[in-house]
Amino acid sequence: MSTFQVPVSLYMTTPVVTVNANASLGQAHARMEEHGISSLVVRDPDSGAMVGLISRDNLLRVGRMEAGTRPSDATLTLPDRPISAEMSHDVATVAPDAHLSAAAALMVRDRTHRVPVVVDGECVGIVTTRDLMRALEEKRGNHQVSEFMSHPVFTVRAEEPVSLAVERLERARVTGLVVVENDWPVGIFTQVEALESRDVPRNTAVEDVMSPRILALRPDTLLHRAAAQAAATRVRRVIVQDGDRLAGILTGLDFARAVS
Repeated sequence: MSTFQVPVSLYMTTPVVTVNANASLGQAHARMEEHGISSLVVRDPDSGAMVGLISRDNLLRVGRMEAGTRPSDATLTLPDRPISAEMSHDVATVAPDAHLSAAAALMVRDRTHRVPVVVDGECVGIVTTRDLMRALEEKRGNHQVSEFMSHPVFTVRAEEPVSLAVERLERARVTGLVVVENDWPVGIFTQVEALESRDVPRNTAVEDVMSPRILALRPDTLLHRAAAQAAATRVRRVIVQDGDRLAGILTGLDFARAVS
């Protein structure tokens, strides 16, 4: 949409939350939880320069690799390892005067929910899918949710084990699953819930750790209204319900497609 040929500096999030490369993975997760964000800019402890990103994706991948296989074992295990060993090094960045649509296109291309804004090697801001929701809300338009929603929807049954949900997140390369009971949405299981429940036994039912906070809208809802409601309720995905049918889901990357 040509509406989004505006500088990213108008919408980027500042200040940037950072972490030193020699901090532990557990410390990275605690800092994400403290600020309610899904990633951190990683800095060199000596120079302070940006050297990468650490995200929930990184933590889930290593946590699942390190976890045991017995039903009573913890769902995820974060090893006592520095962030530098697991962070993403090759991170796409933009300048402050880059178009917001270009940043959104990078998110879609790399399947990431954030793009750092860099000047002379220093990260001065970060553009996230939440920022794109705000832009969509402000710019409005006549596009409907049905034009950008993803389908089919990846789901998990409420009674299934949390280990299965974590595995499905990784294999499907998605950040959240819709929890269903009798084919009806009753909650959401995302990377947030996966990491929060990492110490529970693998055979714990998803319904015991899921989030019941969901936003469901009709397919003909205007996209900017969906963005506004998602931002207001602080949810990262919108369930699209067509009567009794789970028609689709609107994720951060779908909002990015709308802006790109």
